[in-house]
Amino acid sequence: MSNNTQTQDVKESAKDIVWDLKDLFTSLDDPKIPDAIRDSEKKASEFVTKYKQKLDTLNGAEINQAYQELEEIWAPLYKVSQFVSLESTLDTSDDKIKAMVDFVDEVESRVANMTLFFGLEISAFSEDHLTSILQEETTENYQYSLKRYVETARFNLSEKEEQLSNLKDLTGESAFKKLYGELTSSYQFEIEVDGVERTMNGSELRALRYHKDPKVRRKAMKLFYKQYEDDSLVITQIYNSILKSNTVERDLRGYKSDISVRNIQNDIDDEVIDVLHDTTRDAAPLVSRYYKIKAKLLDLPDFSLADIYAPMEESPKKYTWDEAKDLVLQGFAHFDDEFYSYAKLMFDENRIHAPIMPKKRGGAFCSSSTPDINPYVMVNFLGKPRDVSTLAHELGHAIHDIYCSKQTLFNYHPILPLAETASVFSEMLVTDLLLSTQTDKAVKKQILTEKLEDIFATSHRQNMFSNFERETHEKIGKNRLSTQELCTIYQEQLKLMFQDSVVYPDEYKWEWSAIPHIFEAPFYVYAYNFGNLLVIALYQQYKEEGPSFVPKLKAMLSEGSSCSPREITELAGIDISKPDFWKKSFVYIEGLVTQLESLI
Repeated sequence: MSNNTQTQDVKESAKDIVWDLKDLFTSLDDPKIPDAIRDSEKKASEFVTKYKQKLDTLNGAEINQAYQELEEIWAPLYKVSQFVSLESTLDTSDDKIKAMVDFVDEVESRVANMTLFFGLEISAFSEDHLTSILQEETTENYQYSLKRYVETARFNLSEKEEQLSNLKDLTGESAFKKLYGELTSSYQFEIEVDGVERTMNGSELRALRYHKDPKVRRKAMKLFYKQYEDDSLVITQIYNSILKSNTVERDLRGYKSDISVRNIQNDIDDEVIDVLHDTTRDAAPLVSRYYKIKAKLLDLPDFSLADIYAPMEESPKKYTWDEAKDLVLQGFAHFDDEFYSYAKLMFDENRIHAPIMPKKRGGAFCSSSTPDINPYVMVNFLGKPRDVSTLAHELGHAIHDIYCSKQTLFNYHPILPLAETASVFSEMLVTDLLLSTQTDKAVKKQILTEKLEDIFATSHRQNMFSNFERETHEKIGKNRLSTQELCTIYQEQLKLMFQDSVVYPDEYKWEWSAIPHIFEAPFYVYAYNFGNLLVIALYQQYKEEGPSFVPKLKAMLSEGSSCSPREITELAGIDISKPDFWKKSFVYIEGLVTQLESLI
């Protein structure tokens, strides 16, 4: 059978795997949609009349009732929003669906503005009043939410100051972020690829990092960073302005440091994030060891930063949909019967959409709205080994959501720093199964290299970006940073991560200026590293403890966002402030590197 025939057969195997959305609505014209919207807006109006400027007079039972009424306002909107979003996924060009998405966004914005007072009034509670309310059993379900409102209130400014800050921001930090986005998205590049002269945007040009020809990869990245170098005067000014704005606001609000702003939003102690940064940086020899292996596999003695995403020889191995389904379910069954049954439910209830379609959105995701509706999963199935892992990953999200379904709406969705726990864990279960049952060395090499590069991109690379941010945010407090200083700091971080495993082209000193997150959402990137290494360390703990670990993981997954990340992780008997916990992740990663070495 030819590769083209096999690929077509694999595509055909998934063509009938489509979701059934009847638990939400029957169609965009379902009369229940406008009914749900009217009901939510009516209840929101009544909520304002009943509770605005009165929350500080309520006892615990009445506060509990207010929370429940607020959940009743939002639940129908969440379902409408989810349905419209899922419909949009299958046809990203349909004008009717686009209009409906915009309309639902507007409704949600109106309701959010109407009910905004709720959090503001609770955040103004005195500690004595909060303590008395928390002592009442009736508030048990919403205690974490109540405490978070009050704990973060100390960083609020007065109402007038907040209004002024928001207005000034339109021409300040937000304006600089917008300028950066508009400037860099306007870039166009002329490059010859495979004998054809082409015009590309930045994303298309960066995609050439995956081209099979090293000359194309290196030429593309040199061209890409040259544009950022040409605009370095503007970009340096933008970055300095954002840094200074963060520092000024930090001081006004009383945060300990710039990164503390993000840590408090994530409800994670500064010390925990310091440990995360340090232990990841100290594990850089694993990164170096892997890329030396890749250089050998590619037979590239001058292996450079432009080659780190170079494609390996792809195995012809393809899986049909049924084969992928069986593998994933087998991986879950080896771990736990309940994991298996929850994943099987997703297949049995037609909650997955798998075929490639012309107007369908790319990528993959899991979507959930309310605890009473089981989630939905979208993938674009091509039958590659990576597609099997992706299916396991998204089903892991679904399993997480099902465990969280015992929570009420505001505690239902997994807390952000732990949102990838079940998904990455599930992916690792299936990856290990694939590796243990696969005899084809080419397939095993493909699985291992893809997995290791995913890990290093999600963990060590994001840690490098975050360390760059830590140093630049600290230094801006003293002086404006020159372009050369920024480039030097970034080059130092690159060398700390890759060590002697790569050649460092000079143009890569400009890479800092092409990382949108450090401009648009300072210190957001460490969350990728936190989530990824947390799960890898948990998986290593599972390998060490065996079946006794399973109930601990289930306990974690069941908490949703009902308590802090630290409290949730303690259910697994771990202390995320200790380096020894994070080091478990590197034991597992080293095992993957060792497996790859054995195949050479």
